[in-house]
Amino acid sequence: MLPRYLILFLAAILSLTSCSKIKSPEVKEIKNAKLVGLNTKTIDFNIDLELYNPNNEALQVKSLNLTALIEGVELDAVNQTFDTKMLGKSTFLLPVNVRLSLHELAQKDNMDVMSKGLRIYNTGALDLTLFGNLIVSDGISDKTVAVDHTQNFIFSKELN
Repeated sequence: MLPRYLILFLAAILSLTSCSKIKSPEVKEIKNAKLVGLNTKTIDFNIDLELYNPNNEALQVKSLNLTALIEGVELDAVNQTFDTKMLGKSTFLLPVNVRLSLHELAQKDNMDVMSKGLRIYNTGALDLTLFGNLIVSDGISDKTVAVDHTQNFIFSKELN
């Protein structure tokens, strides 16, 4: 017969390993979009990515690596690390800075960079697809969550 402490130890190990099954958080929508920078090279937006954590426990948000697709042009947009927690069974707004290359967007339409930037500025809206990975942790293990979200969003302008 196994000693009592060994049985308790094995039970503790089993309970810890069963707790590390992380359900994937879901991207709900882009909120609070603000145009915060426009120059001859880039256009910068601050957005809040609304996430839903379906787990009972809080999750630590570790990193976000996304590519943006705008008007059929694929652009590197986001590579951020975080040290923040998402409460369990709740929505959470993750602040994200999206930096887009105006040069690549302008080439598609055969227009100069500033004309493209001004067109986006004056329109006040964009169709944006974000795809890539979100890394979260429950304190025991990490989980890579695939992100693939498309949304038309209207942005406010907060240029200095």
